[in-house]
Amino acid sequence: MNIITIEEEAWKQLNERIKSINEYVLKLEDTSYDSLWLNNHEVCQYLHISEKTLWRMRNNGDLAYSKIYGQYFYTIGAIKDMLNANAVQTSDEYVKELMEKGKSYIEKGRRLKSDKN
Repeated sequence: MNIITIEEEAWKQLNERIKSINEYVLKLEDTSYDSLWLNNHEVCQYLHISEKTLWRMRNNGDLAYSKIYGQYFYTIGAIKDMLNANAVQTSDEYVKELMEKGKSYIEKGRRLKSDKN
Protein backbone atom coordinates (compact mmCIF):
# COMPACT_ATOMS: atom_id res chain seq x y z
CA MET A 1 0.00 0.00 0.00
CA ASN A 2 1.32 3.44 -0.92
CA ILE A 3 0.84 6.49 1.25
CA ILE A 4 0.27 9.75 -0.57
CA THR A 5 0.76 13.06 1.18
CA ILE A 6 -0.89 16.28 0.10
CA GLU A 7 -0.79 19.83 1.34
CA GLU A 8 -3.59 20.79 3.69
CA GLU A 9 -4.90 23.58 1.42
CA ALA A 10 -4.97 21.25 -1.60
CA TRP A 11 -6.83 18.65 0.50
CA LYS A 12 -9.42 21.24 1.58
CA GLN A 13 -9.99 22.33 -2.03
CA LEU A 14 -10.34 18.73 -3.20
CA ASN A 15 -12.73 17.95 -0.35
CA GLU A 16 -14.88 21.02 -1.19
CA ARG A 17 -15.06 19.96 -4.84
CA ILE A 18 -16.15 16.46 -3.86
CA LYS A 19 -18.86 17.93 -1.59
CA SER A 20 -20.06 20.20 -4.42
CA ILE A 21 -20.30 17.28 -6.83
CA ASN A 22 -22.18 15.24 -4.23
CA GLU A 23 -24.67 18.05 -3.58
CA TYR A 24 -25.17 18.53 -7.32
CA VAL A 25 -25.89 14.83 -7.88
CA LEU A 26 -28.29 14.69 -4.93
CA LYS A 27 -30.10 17.77 -6.21
CA LEU A 28 -30.53 16.17 -9.64
CA GLU A 29 -32.04 13.06 -8.07
CA ASP A 30 -34.44 15.03 -5.87
CA THR A 31 -35.81 17.24 -8.67
CA SER A 32 -36.50 14.58 -11.29
CA TYR A 33 -40.26 14.94 -10.79
CA ASP A 34 -40.39 18.58 -9.68
CA SER A 35 -41.56 19.92 -13.03
CA LEU A 36 -44.37 17.38 -13.46
CA TRP A 37 -47.78 19.10 -13.48
CA LEU A 38 -50.77 17.65 -11.60
CA ASN A 39 -54.43 18.64 -11.74
CA ASN A 40 -56.75 19.23 -8.75
CA HIS A 41 -57.88 15.63 -8.57
CA GLU A 42 -54.33 14.22 -8.64
CA VAL A 43 -53.13 16.64 -5.95
CA CYS A 44 -56.09 15.82 -3.70
CA GLN A 45 -55.39 12.10 -4.05
CA TYR A 46 -51.64 12.59 -3.60
CA LEU A 47 -52.03 14.67 -0.42
CA HIS A 48 -55.19 12.84 0.79
CA ILE A 49 -57.11 16.10 1.11
CA SER A 50 -60.47 17.36 -0.13
CA GLU A 51 -60.92 19.83 -2.99
CA LYS A 52 -62.17 22.37 -0.43
CA THR A 53 -58.88 22.06 1.50
CA LEU A 54 -56.92 22.45 -1.74
CA TRP A 55 -59.00 25.53 -2.57
CA ARG A 56 -58.16 27.02 0.86
CA MET A 57 -54.45 26.30 0.38
CA ARG A 58 -54.57 28.01 -3.02
CA ASN A 59 -56.45 31.06 -1.71
CA ASN A 60 -54.14 31.43 1.32
CA GLY A 61 -51.14 31.43 -0.99
CA ASP A 62 -49.77 28.25 0.58
CA LEU A 63 -49.47 26.45 -2.75
CA ALA A 64 -48.29 27.87 -6.07
CA TYR A 65 -50.50 27.02 -9.04
CA SER A 66 -51.30 27.78 -12.64
CA LYS A 67 -54.80 28.34 -14.01
CA ILE A 68 -55.67 27.52 -17.61
CA TYR A 69 -59.24 27.78 -18.88
CA GLY A 70 -60.68 27.38 -15.39
CA GLN A 71 -58.56 24.38 -14.44
CA TYR A 72 -55.84 24.52 -11.82
CA PHE A 73 -52.47 22.80 -12.10
CA TYR A 74 -49.64 22.37 -9.59
CA THR A 75 -46.08 21.13 -9.91
CA ILE A 76 -44.57 18.46 -7.70
CA GLY A 77 -41.90 21.04 -6.85
CA ALA A 78 -44.52 23.50 -5.56
CA ILE A 79 -46.08 20.76 -3.45
CA LYS A 80 -42.68 19.79 -2.05
CA ASP A 81 -41.92 23.44 -1.28
CA MET A 82 -45.20 23.80 0.59
CA LEU A 83 -44.64 20.58 2.51
CA ASN A 84 -41.07 21.58 3.38
CA ALA A 85 -42.22 25.04 4.51
CA ASN A 86 -44.64 23.39 6.94
CA ALA A 87 -42.45 20.45 7.90
CA VAL A 88 -42.32 19.39 11.49
CA GLN A 89 -39.23 17.50 12.62
CA THR A 90 -38.63 14.64 10.22
CA SER A 91 -35.79 12.40 9.18
CA ASP A 92 -34.18 12.17 5.75
CA GLU A 93 -35.17 8.52 5.66
CA TYR A 94 -38.86 9.40 6.05
CA VAL A 95 -38.66 12.03 3.29
CA LYS A 96 -36.98 9.57 0.90
CA GLU A 97 -39.66 6.98 1.65
CA LEU A 98 -42.39 9.55 1.06
CA MET A 99 -40.83 10.62 -2.24
CA GLU A 100 -40.58 7.01 -3.42
CA LYS A 101 -44.24 6.43 -2.56
CA GLY A 102 -45.18 9.62 -4.38
CA LYS A 103 -43.18 8.68 -7.47
CA SER A 104 -44.72 5.21 -7.63
CA TYR A 105 -48.19 6.68 -7.07
CA ILE A 106 -47.76 9.13 -9.94
CA GLU A 107 -46.30 6.52 -12.27
CA LYS A 108 -49.11 4.11 -11.42
CA GLY A 109 -51.72 6.82 -12.05
CA ARG A 110 -50.18 7.74 -15.40
CA ARG A 111 -50.11 4.05 -16.45
CA LEU A 112 -53.76 3.58 -15.47
CA LYS A 113 -54.80 6.62 -17.49
CA SER A 114 -52.88 5.46 -20.57
CA ASP A 115 -54.40 1.95 -20.25
CA LYS A 116 -57.91 3.43 -20.46
CA ASN A 117 -57.22 5.09 -23.85
